[in-house]
Amino acid sequence: MDRRKTNLILLNVCIGQAIVGLDQRALLVALPTLTDYFHTAFTTIRWTILSYDLILIGLVITMGRLGDLFGRRRFYTAGFVLFVAGSALCILSQSPAQLICFRALQAIGGSMISANGRAIASIAVPRAERGKALGLTSTAFHVGFLTGPTLGGFMIDTVGWRWIFSLNIPIGIWGAWLAWKLLAETREEKNGHSIDITGAFLLLLTNGLFIYAVDQIPRLGWRHSTILACLALAAVALAALTVVELRARTPILILSLLHNRLFSAGILSLFLVAFSQVALNFLMPFYLQNLRGFSPSQVGWIIVSDSVIIMALAPIAGWLSDRFGSRLLCTTGCALIAIAQLLISTVGLDSSVLRIIFPLALQGLGWALFNSPNQSAILGSVPMDRAGSASGMVATAARTGGAMGVALSATIFSSILSAAGLSQKQIEAPQSWSALAETVVTTFGRTVFIISLCSVLAVIFSAVRNPGRKD
Repeated sequence: MDRRKTNLILLNVCIGQAIVGLDQRALLVALPTLTDYFHTAFTTIRWTILSYDLILIGLVITMGRLGDLFGRRRFYTAGFVLFVAGSALCILSQSPAQLICFRALQAIGGSMISANGRAIASIAVPRAERGKALGLTSTAFHVGFLTGPTLGGFMIDTVGWRWIFSLNIPIGIWGAWLAWKLLAETREEKNGHSIDITGAFLLLLTNGLFIYAVDQIPRLGWRHSTILACLALAAVALAALTVVELRARTPILILSLLHNRLFSAGILSLFLVAFSQVALNFLMPFYLQNLRGFSPSQVGWIIVSDSVIIMALAPIAGWLSDRFGSRLLCTTGCALIAIAQLLISTVGLDSSVLRIIFPLALQGLGWALFNSPNQSAILGSVPMDRAGSASGMVATAARTGGAMGVALSATIFSSILSAAGLSQKQIEAPQSWSALAETVVTTFGRTVFIISLCSVLAVIFSAVRNPGRKD
């Protein structure tokens, strides 16, 4: 393959990674605006995030396997098409329910792009350049992740929230055209391995039932029959998932890998850090916009501070982990994240912008020190023939932790507000929180403090990981 075509394929993969990252973060800035625009509860609007994450959790590994068996070019191009279609329908949404459903359609496309893009990049380049190519695709994702809040906030302030989704359409169409034009179809010659559709469904069902139960607790209470039924069904689905995965020929989750202490400690610490970080990212725009009165553009510039640090330092952390191992870096990173979140839990109504940005930047530093070394340790602890499955489990753990973080943070926040005497109507209307600012900001701090305890647990898991070579 000539160099020009290889570069264009890498550009195509980077386009896919960038729009997925951009869309994910731009919507976070829009959450308070969407709550006000649709006159709906903030516990309802969070499903625009949760629906996307749940679909990715259930499908990303399966979509990668389908691409292997039936053609990556076909599935990768179709992913762009579905992502564009979902974006166009999000623009036309007239209710929260429509927006949530169309976000799910976006997620199907996003899972096809995410699952197949990096595989395409790894095949397109010579083996000696594979690490560099994958680093480039990761950088592209973080460029989208970095620009999402600022660009999204600017769009909301100038032309409206719907334009956030319009950004995806021309870029996505270009990406689909490039993929179809450039890529040669690839598929496995032998497809004797089955696809773990049952496992993917049970994983989605387990998470969906649990998160729905958590979502309804502030309205119905712990003892309501609906809550108990959903939790019981989630437990049954989890048990069935365990049985299916232990028997499947090509399981979506290789549970035997958890017997490796370095692998399991890395996965658990990733789950806990993702839980706390995504939970904080969900709550921060409401604190900044509804309690502090910042505009969406200003919110975007504030919350992007952690991504700037991550972009600058993540490659250095990866290099350090190659030299000195993962345990010290991961433990230090988790500790910094926990400290940062504890600092954020103490912000008030008169905290300066610098007082807010500093712990966010500190959290970014912690994530930079933790993520690359942790993933390197996880993937280095498994046999080469299971690296793909391990990579899928890493993505699943991070997405599951994030989805749980969004669900539980909103539930904890709502429960503390209810205990403070706010009515359900007041709790579900962020636009009214400014009249009760002292109570709400205290609740915000307590919620973040509870969330930060997960990062403290992550410190422990990172510290006790079984040291392997250089770890």
